[in-house]
Amino acid sequence: MREVEVGYGSNESIGSGATRPGAAPLRRCSISKVAESSSISWRTTAVSFSNGEWASYPALVFFILDKLLEPIDHVRFAAVCKKWRSMSKLYNQATQRWHNKQLLPMLLTPNQDKDNDRRVLYSISEGRIYNNIQLQVPFRRRCSGSCHGWFATVDPTDQGVVTVTLRNPFTKANPIYLPPLNAHVSVFEPSYYEHYVPKVILSADPTLNPENYVVVALYRCWFELAFIKAGQNVWTYVNPAAISYGDVIFYKSQVYAVTSFGAIGSLDVYGSDSNNPSQPPSIKLLTPQKPFRSYCFHAYLVESTQGDLLHILRYYVPKEGAYRFRNRQTLGFAVYKWVLNDEEDGGSIAHKFEVKSIGDEALFVGDNHSISVLASNFPGCQPNSIYYADDFLSTSPLSDGDEANDMGIFNLEDGTITQHYSVKTNTQRAIWVVPPFNGLC
Repeated sequence: MREVEVGYGSNESIGSGATRPGAAPLRRCSISKVAESSSISWRTTAVSFSNGEWASYPALVFFILDKLLEPIDHVRFAAVCKKWRSMSKLYNQATQRWHNKQLLPMLLTPNQDKDNDRRVLYSISEGRIYNNIQLQVPFRRRCSGSCHGWFATVDPTDQGVVTVTLRNPFTKANPIYLPPLNAHVSVFEPSYYEHYVPKVILSADPTLNPENYVVVALYRCWFELAFIKAGQNVWTYVNPAAISYGDVIFYKSQVYAVTSFGAIGSLDVYGSDSNNPSQPPSIKLLTPQKPFRSYCFHAYLVESTQGDLLHILRYYVPKEGAYRFRNRQTLGFAVYKWVLNDEEDGGSIAHKFEVKSIGDEALFVGDNHSISVLASNFPGCQPNSIYYADDFLSTSPLSDGDEANDMGIFNLEDGTITQHYSVKTNTQRAIWVVPPFNGLC
């Protein structure tokens, strides 16, 4: 670690757009892992930000890059000129800040300018919207999932079934058009077709693994399971066995799903014979069918940063005067941890226990593939908290509504709920996303 004192002049720009008016005292900062080739012989230096010579001070550049919280800001910094890009590469090579690191999710939300329909990114750490990033995401389509930077949208066909399209607005990758799903849209509710595929997840990024990824979808009104592997032209439908699923994740190289009554099951999609439709694969139930005395019907499965399988229960209450759940709101969450036995036959779940605190972790749940991060890695991220977006889907859309009005941060320690971002009602829903970024190398 090297300590460097930096003197700021008056009214000089700091970072991206912020200013420090008037004379300011010297600031002491720690520059971690400065490249050994960077010789810094000065202790106190007044640097003029109005000329390009400041880029010759590596420690100062590292200090500035340390304060840029979002990957997009590092990209912008590097795009200024060749010298700045060179310094950005030096910083990333020395600190390995972005290498194979989980980034903080951002909220993909509708722009609230009614004259400009598009989706924008909201930064939790900075508390601001990136209005100048043009994302090619259909505005008037519900995002039925986000995973590895890809989004899933749903379209109806002339045959009354629905198709899923995968898009990555952060790269130049071509959309992936998946075959039709066996989910027939009701003739009584044709505008409700997007709810026939509530969630889509991926095992890997198709850009990085074009021949080795799996797509899993919850489909139909009662949320059955289907999957398709890279290169296949038909879906494999999991034997429903009269079970409705609420959430699904990839965990320990298998698919884990939670039923509407709280049971957990696993499915080996890699070992399943998808070429034999007469014998559809089945979910292996790992718990009792009703492991809870009283269960809420909205839940998530999350892999913690420590590799544990967390089961998140989300409780709702109707707002005062609301009919059923038309204007519901989240009351709170409960977190359980499932402990698996390490057996050769794929394992079985031994027991569960309630987790009163998740420590430094922050969970992000909603229509996205559920995510867990270490809050201490990200300024502005609250530890021991659950960040949630509105993803309530009803089987009675005409009576229950579909407004995006239930988002917030639930603190597990004291049970309080605060807002991370507020949207107007009657808009398209927001969803958590993790833009792909691995540093500038």
